[in-house]
Amino acid sequence: MGRGAMEQEWLQVRKKLQRSLSKGQYDLWVSTLEFLGIEDGNLILGCQNRFHIEWLREKLEAKLLPIASQHFRGVRKLEYRVAQGCAAGAPEIEGAGPRQIAFSDVVKCVGPAFNPRFTFDHFVVGGCNQFAYAAAMGMANNQQLYNQSVYLLSDTGLGKSHLTHAVGNYLRNRKPELRVQYVTTEQFANEMIFSLKNGNMEAFKNKFRTGCDVLLLEKIEFLSGKEKIQKELVYTLDELMDRGKTVLCTGNAYPKDIPKLNSELQSRLGGGLLAPIDKPDFKTRIEIIKRKSHTENIRVPMEVVEYLADRITGDVRQLESCLVGLMAKSNILRTPITLDLAREVSQTMLDQLPKISVEQIQKIICANFRITLEELRSTSRRKQVALARKIGIYLSREYTTESLQSIGKSFQRSHSSVLYAVNEVQKGMGEANGRLKREVEYLSRRLETSCLSES
Repeated sequence: MGRGAMEQEWLQVRKKLQRSLSKGQYDLWVSTLEFLGIEDGNLILGCQNRFHIEWLREKLEAKLLPIASQHFRGVRKLEYRVAQGCAAGAPEIEGAGPRQIAFSDVVKCVGPAFNPRFTFDHFVVGGCNQFAYAAAMGMANNQQLYNQSVYLLSDTGLGKSHLTHAVGNYLRNRKPELRVQYVTTEQFANEMIFSLKNGNMEAFKNKFRTGCDVLLLEKIEFLSGKEKIQKELVYTLDELMDRGKTVLCTGNAYPKDIPKLNSELQSRLGGGLLAPIDKPDFKTRIEIIKRKSHTENIRVPMEVVEYLADRITGDVRQLESCLVGLMAKSNILRTPITLDLAREVSQTMLDQLPKISVEQIQKIICANFRITLEELRSTSRRKQVALARKIGIYLSREYTTESLQSIGKSFQRSHSSVLYAVNEVQKGMGEANGRLKREVEYLSRRLETSCLSES
């Protein structure tokens, strides 16, 4: 078989491999292979570097050898060589045709995938998230922050990932020369374990340390109890900080409150800028609905906007999901978006959420403040009772679908008294380290835990 015929057979081998691999795998690992010939029953393939060779042996050889044997009679083994001309900085030869893409070039081009919808422009800023937004934007603009480290924390669905991807999108568009690594801690752990098993820890360290200018790391809480992964992350953070690089992490609690997180990692994460994100208030929820409907080019009457903002008080995802459901139902039924349709869709969504009643809230409030239900519903103005009553009313507004009148009846209070209590607690929640905020957050966690255990 002549050289030209063998190269044609090699093209057929590549085509068969292409059908069984993802586009990314094929482009990265197979399209960069060079057919060098056949010697003593060995198919000789040119690779970009040693890492390329190791990956082929580990991941592709079992699939590649049988296909190659079908096209090249007598081939029993595969032999890999680092192809000539793959060295960094190798000069191009004039007239030699286009240069084969280098493995290092491919790695640089691939990069992390950021959600194109998650940008700073699409993030609705309110009192609940203004500080976190400013911290993320400041990081993207390389403003001088504490240790160039930011930690975003909130419950799920409140915008941590949106801001993280916004930083990534911003840097990719404005500063493409920066090497940005984005991973969840689960992906970080999996890559580390894979590298340990295959003796590639140097490549792993290069990726997240010397080969990284900006590290975006999500869901720190996943590392709870994973001591070896935590130690590796501490070393990684130390090296990045020592080299003046930038780190943004996210978690669902303050580092000191995440269970089974070692003190060193707590110290590193807590030593930067801590930026909490709270649930959106009524005004912010209105802006979220307006922005989403404008993006989808759907007209939503203001009375519907206000109804949804008042009705769906949980996280941003719930709010957006309800709006998407409303738009979908309007399209399917070919009917305009009305208040009645909004009531129907929002009720369907709320029916799927864990049920929390005013009675459950009152029970937990009474147990926490060590008062009776009669005292809670009484006219007593004793400081402890008055505080318990205010928090109980606020939580009833946040966690149930009851109207203000119904909540007032449960606490034997007027409509105006209920409004006053809600406003007072909301005002107190605005104080970052206030006692009232800590009390409400603690009782909210107890309430959610008890609800999940009963469902």
